[in-house]
Amino acid sequence: MPSLHLVPSPAPPLTAERLLTVIREKDGRAYRMLRDRAFVLTKNEQLAGWLLDRGGRAYSHSVPSLSDGAYYRTRDRDVTEWDIWIHTIPVEGPSVWEALA
Repeated sequence: MPSLHLVPSPAPPLTAERLLTVIREKDGRAYRMLRDRAFVLTKNEQLAGWLLDRGGRAYSHSVPSLSDGAYYRTRDRDVTEWDIWIHTIPVEGPSVWEALA
């Protein structure tokens, strides 16, 4: 049976600090909640998708025409924003909640 060799990824490990840096660079706003939970609010659809791809969870606002945690920020429905829980994203080292302290 052939042996499998794992090739290390050239990308640096995703730490909570790195995650928060990316969020801030892409105009996201990260906040702490109670009991080790954290979330991001963003108008950046690409950032929302990136967070969801990495294990973020969309908060459901039950807006029938929007999905993936999106909601209309204004009554005019001209600004869409996403609410993504980020404490579910696996990181190395201290947690996102701790990094936001």
